[in-house]
Amino acid sequence: MRERAGPMQRFMPLSEYRRSLKVMDSFIEPFVQDALRFSPAELDEKEAKESSWLHSVAKFTRDRKVIRDQIVNILLAGRDTTAGTLSFLFKELSAHPTVYSKLRDEILSKVGSHRAPTYEDIKSMPYLQHCLSETLRLYPAVPFNMRIALKDTTLPRGGGSDGHSPIGVLEDTVIGYSALYLHCDPAQYPPVSEAFHPVKEFSPERWEKWTPRPWQYIPFNGGPRICIGQQFALTEMGYTVVRILQRFDKMEKYWGPEDDMVASNIVLSPAYGVRIGFHEASGT
Repeated sequence: MRERAGPMQRFMPLSEYRRSLKVMDSFIEPFVQDALRFSPAELDEKEAKESSWLHSVAKFTRDRKVIRDQIVNILLAGRDTTAGTLSFLFKELSAHPTVYSKLRDEILSKVGSHRAPTYEDIKSMPYLQHCLSETLRLYPAVPFNMRIALKDTTLPRGGGSDGHSPIGVLEDTVIGYSALYLHCDPAQYPPVSEAFHPVKEFSPERWEKWTPRPWQYIPFNGGPRICIGQQFALTEMGYTVVRILQRFDKMEKYWGPEDDMVASNIVLSPAYGVRIGFHEASGT
C-alpha cells in the first residue's frame, strides 16, 4: 500500500504497520538465534548429516538482519501465496459441486480414500492440475507486480495513438503490470463457446483443450525471474487438496454475493475469509 502511494506515503500512519512488524519479528527472532548459535564448522557438520535451508543461510552470512529478511521472504512466498490460492479453490469448489465430485472421483480412482499421494500421483491427476491452474488464472497469488528497466529499451506495444506501436522505456523506469487483469482480459482468449466458458467463470474443463501462449498466463511470472518455488507450491497445494477430498465427500457453501470480494495487498486473498462446510465421508 505504501509503495502504491508514491510520494504521498509520508502522510500515511505507520503505527499499525510497526505493531505488525513487532509481532512478526517476535516470531522470527528464535529462528535467527537458532541459526547463529552454531559456528560455521558446526554448521558444516550438521549439513553433512542433514541439509537445512536456515543453516545454509547462516553459513552464507552471520548478519542477523540478512537472515531475518530471508526468513520473511520464505514466509511470504511459501505460506501466504499457497494459503490464498487454496482458499479461493475451496471457495470455488463449494459453489461448483459437480466440479468437486469430478475431482474427488479422480482422486479416489488414483490413490483411494486413505493412501497419501506421491509426487508422481499428484502430477498424474490432470483434473486436479486443471483445478489448480484455473484457480491461479482467476486469482493469481501476486496480482500486481513491477520491474525496473536496467537499460534503455522498448516494449513492442503501448505507444502511438492506438496503443499498438512500440514505446520507449528509459533506464530505471518502473514498469507496473497486473497478472489479475491480464488473466481476465477476453482479448487473450478464444471466443466464448460451449467448450470455452466466459473468462471470468471458474471452469477447469477449459484446460482440457486450451493451452495459453507464452506470457498469457503468468501466476508464477516467467523468464529469468520465474518463481523458483513453482513446483513446490503446486505439489504442496495438490497434496493438501487430495488429503482433504479423500476424507470429505461433499462441501457446503455458506458465503453469499456480499462475501465475493478479494483483498489485494502483496498477495491476493478472500476479503472476508471463506465460509464453507465439509461432510465427512463414511468409512474415513
